Amino acid sequence: MKRFIKFSIISLSFFLCSTPASSQGKADSLTDELTTKMLNNFKNFKIGFYADTYVNLELDHNTDTTNIVPFFANCPMTGHIRLNVAAIEMFYDAEKVRGKIQLQFGDAPNLLASPEKQWIKNIRQAAVGFRISKKMWVDVGYMFTPVGCESAWPVINIISSASVCAYFEPGAVLGMKFSYKFSEKLDAGFMVGNPYSVAYQHSNILSGILFINYMPLKNLTISYNNLFGNQALRNATLKSNLLYNDILIVYDPHDNINITGQFDFGFQTNSQMAPDTNKIASMCSGWLQCRYRFLHNFSIAGRYEYYYDPNGFLSGPYTYEGKTTGLTTNGTSVSLEYKPVKIAYIRMEYKYLQSNKGNKVFYSNTSDYMNLLIFTTGVRF
Repeated sequence: MKRFIKFSIISLSFFLCSTPASSQGKADSLTDELTTKMLNNFKNFKIGFYADTYVNLELDHNTDTTNIVPFFANCPMTGHIRLNVAAIEMFYDAEKVRGKIQLQFGDAPNLLASPEKQWIKNIRQAAVGFRISKKMWVDVGYMFTPVGCESAWPVINIISSASVCAYFEPGAVLGMKFSYKFSEKLDAGFMVGNPYSVAYQHSNILSGILFINYMPLKNLTISYNNLFGNQALRNATLKSNLLYNDILIVYDPHDNINITGQFDFGFQTNSQMAPDTNKIASMCSGWLQCRYRFLHNFSIAGRYEYYYDPNGFLSGPYTYEGKTTGLTTNGTSVSLEYKPVKIAYIRMEYKYLQSNKGNKVFYSNTSDYMNLLIFTTGVRF
């Protein structure tokens, strides 16, 4: 009997001592499993930072009364060292879900941002996407239109400053995007949204955007993009139906050579100048750009551009000596870039722009042309 009691006490003691150890082991395994899942999720996240500073120098007209350069999508202030952009980027890219948010600060976000539009200026993009099938995605949020390839962020451009064409192109929309990849050579999609209803408070009518990208060769891409819809103000009695078209060709004949060309043309109803205000107005613009990379860290690039909006339905009217016209410009840019490391760049750019004679749109409406020397330096990682 004594042996049985002694054996029972020993067995119970062993059980009581072993139970917490077993429970603790199970808890450790659950914690490890949760940590593993969290780490796996974080593998799909990417966080980046971008900063760009610039100096924009006038080469003549030093008596200019304003230091704001018209039609500039970036580097818009002259005579001072300025911050173009300081930004943080967050991306999530998984098998069935993706998302992006880009927050920006500096001179570039302030462009075209009147007081009632200030809330949107610091949001560059904010969207989430879902994979519907193996080749189809749906994205919802605040997104860029595919029209044009130039950016307010100099790091994305071959030449830091963007063309006048880019300044008047459709920007971001708040809406939905459907994209489908037919093959390695062809993808296309459709967007529906409104850049005005929330962000700009101009209209409550949705616009449509179509985009097609075709790559017949590994070094050649041809893209067609458009935007269409009523662009009239909310309380307007007449519709202003816009069809804006964009054709982009990117060709890399050599590892160190890039040639890019773009042609835009658009039509809008009820938009001609008086006396035929009910007629269709048209515009066109474009540019041709070439870059040559040499000595591994250096490249040189040149661009010719033009913009032609005779009725001013996008650019607005300009009056000089009793004559009112839309905007016409042409110009050239030459840029030298040095990349000390992959994530950073230093650029020097000369830019010349000329408007149609008599409009005097530059240097506080005192000149038909301008000459600028622009230095930009940035890092993005």
